[in-house]
Order: sequence, then structure tokens, then C-alpha cells
Amino acid sequence: MSTATRVFGGGADNACGAVGAGIVRKGDAMCSIGTSGVVLSYEEDKNKDFAGKVHFFNHAHPGTFYAMGVTLAAGYSLSWFKESLAPELSFDEMLKPVADLAPGADGLLFTPYLVGERTPHADSVIRASFIGLSGTHRREHMARAVMEGITFSLAESLELFRQAGINAQRIISIGGGAKNPVWLQMQADIFNTPVVSLKNEQGPAMGAAMMAAVGSGWFSSLKECADKFIDYGKTCEPIPANVATYARLFKLYQQVYSATRELNQGLQEFRG
Repeated sequence: MSTATRVFGGGADNACGAVGAGIVRKGDAMCSIGTSGVVLSYEEDKNKDFAGKVHFFNHAHPGTFYAMGVTLAAGYSLSWFKESLAPELSFDEMLKPVADLAPGADGLLFTPYLVGERTPHADSVIRASFIGLSGTHRREHMARAVMEGITFSLAESLELFRQAGINAQRIISIGGGAKNPVWLQMQADIFNTPVVSLKNEQGPAMGAAMMAAVGSGWFSSLKECADKFIDYGKTCEPIPANVATYARLFKLYQQVYSATRELNQGLQEFRG
């Protein structure tokens, strides 16, 4: 290797992913739905107090920070559902009828605790639940409930951010949750915040490239670089009627953890 090769300090995977999504200025947050799910917010005040319920790290941009909440089984919950109940269908085929259902999946809730949970419940014993399942529900109701439950879990992290005084003005959605228009709108409605996808999503690799570009002196800052590198897609605005419905459902969702925690502790000895 040449001694002229330049090497720059980078960032952790989610920090690089945030840079690649343009989360380099106050007011922006990121929602990433992969196997796990991440909600991440840019912050300039190092004295924010989250009572230890979310992660708070140095950001890749000098002198800034990011708060981060994690749902362990985000996209994994939907993959598990598909492999278990619709292995013969593509994701698009399975999710197509979901668009015809109203928010709340006709009274069905899902908590995505398939492998335990991380934020806001650091609990390795808790497991997932369908609550309200009836004989009138079909696969599409369950699929919608899974999508809503994943998004409710991520909304719990956003709520912790808001309690600490961080109010995102828009959320950049990346990963699997950004590929389905119904899920994008669902995020906007549950988060009660405009949600936008990227036209050309490259993930953490884009963030690493942007840091190298700034380090090479091509741009004066990551903010300037983001203005050139990042191209945003359509923005989904919250639909007031859906926001009101989801606010009521979210309060019910938040009760499921405490209602099922003791049951799951009792079931632990029977797990394989």
C-alpha cells in the first residue's frame, strides 16, 4: 500500500447509515427497518438525559451526537410471518391486500418481541403476542398488525426522544420499511411526522464515502456534502384521521408488554 493512501476516521454502522441518509442537521431523524429496526436522531446537545433507555453516541460529524433506539425483531418479524404463513408468496403479493384494510387491522395488535426486546424494554425473556385475534381475521389482517406493531415499537423510541426535548421535523425512512408505500404512510401516521424515502439508497457505504469526500477536502462539511449527495423521494404527510386512530391504538399497544411480561417469565422453562 502506498504511504500516500489517505485514511479517515469513520463511524459505527448506524452512524454511517445516518450520514448516508443525510442525518447531519438538527430536525432530521432516521427510521431504518432491516432485520432489526433503528430510530436515530441527530443532536448537538451532549447533556440530553434519556434515563438510560436509549443509546447516545458521538456522531460522525465533529462535535455532534446521535440518540438511537432499537427494535430487535423489526423486518425479522415480517420475514418470520411470511415464512410461516405465506412461503409461496412474494412480499409484494403478501402485502398487497393490506392496503385495503383500515388502521388497526380490525382490532388486532402485534408486539414484535420474537427474540426479546431492546428499546424501551431491555428484556431477553419477553416474547411476541397477537392480541385481539378473532375468527374474522385473515392473513392480511395479521400482516397489517405485524407492520403496525413493528412501527409502534419504533414509535416508542421516538417518544423517548420527544420526552428528552428532541422533536424531529421529518423522518428519513430507509430499509424494507421504505420500499412499501403503505408502510411509508403508516410510519408517517404513527409517528405523526412527515416521512420521506431516498431516491437512491446506498446505506452505510454512502456515509463512509461522504466522510472520505469531506476528509479529502472536496466539501467543507458533511452538511454541504449531503446537499450534493442525497436525493430525496416523495414525502408522506400524516393523515389526521389515521393519526388520531393510531394514537389510541398506541396506548393499547404500550400496555401489552406489562400485561404479558409475567406470563412470558412463566413460559420460559418450556421453551426449546
